[in-house]
Amino acid sequence: MFGVSGTELLVIMVVVLIVFGPKDLPKAMRSAGSFMRTFNRMKGEYRRQFDQALRDVESELEVKEIRNSVEAAIKGSPAPVKSPLRQEEQSSDRRTSPDQTDREPGEPTYRDAKES
Repeated sequence: MFGVSGTELLVIMVVVLIVFGPKDLPKAMRSAGSFMRTFNRMKGEYRRQFDQALRDVESELEVKEIRNSVEAAIKGSPAPVKSPLRQEEQSSDRRTSPDQTDREPGEPTYRDAKES
């Protein structure tokens, strides 16, 4: 433990017993325990705050990256993307004659092909 061998730990315990005496040793140990609990609590709180700040920065960077990629995609596309037709619009489009549907500009119609 921390590079302290059994013999060194025994020497430290004897010195502490001599310095504090048998009467004040329990009080000193309680104070040391209280200090360690407070220290660990503060360390944990600091760690939580640090982790939260790190998560906030990461999420902000992700949002910026997504925003930049969307803006780049918008700038790179020649025309805005149209939403697909609703079900009602599709059914009304299917009622038209075959020469009016699914035809590219300049392409002959069904009627033109039938006449020639």
